[in-house]
Amino acid sequence: YRCNDDLHWYVAAANLTGVATSATQLQLDQAAIPASGAEVVVATNVIAATESGKTFFLNAAAEFVSTLPAPALGLKFKFIVTAAPASASYTIATNAAAEIIIGQVFVAADGVGDVENTAGGTTVTFVDGQAVAGDTVEFDCDGTNWYAKCYAAVAAGITITG
Repeated sequence: YRCNDDLHWYVAAANLTGVATSATQLQLDQAAIPASGAEVVVATNVIAATESGKTFFLNAAAEFVSTLPAPALGLKFKFIVTAAPASASYTIATNAAAEIIIGQVFVAADGVGDVENTAGGTTVTFVDGQAVAGDTVEFDCDGTNWYAKCYAAVAAGITITG
C-alpha cells in the first residue's frame, strides 16, 4: 500500500491468487467510486437515505422536484445542473415540508460570494431562466438539519426559500 497524500491509500501492485496486477492512481480512484455514486435525473425523484453520497445530474426538458429523505446524521447529496432550466425550475425539497435547510448561496458573477443566508428553508430552487449548467448544491445532514452550500453563476440562479 502507498499513500500519495494524507487522503488516498492505494495498492501500487498486488499479487492476487498468483496473478500479478498493477494499476495507476487514477484507475484505482475511479474503481473506488461505486456505480451508484452518480445518477442522471430527468424526472421527479424521491431520494432514499441509502443513496447518501450520490451526485445527481439534473438534465431534463421539463424540470422537476427532487425530495430529500428524512434527516439522518451523515447523509450527503450533491446536485449539479447539466441542462439549464428553461420552462420551469428544478427544486430540491425537504420531506414533510420541514423548514430545516440552513445555508448560503455563493455567486461567481458578482465576486462577493455570500448573497443569501437562510436559517430555515424548505426548498432550494435552481431558478428557471437564471440557473445555468454547472450550478451546484451540496447538502450535509447533522441528523436534524440539512446544511446547503449553493454555487451559482449569477445571483438569481439559486434560491433557498420556505
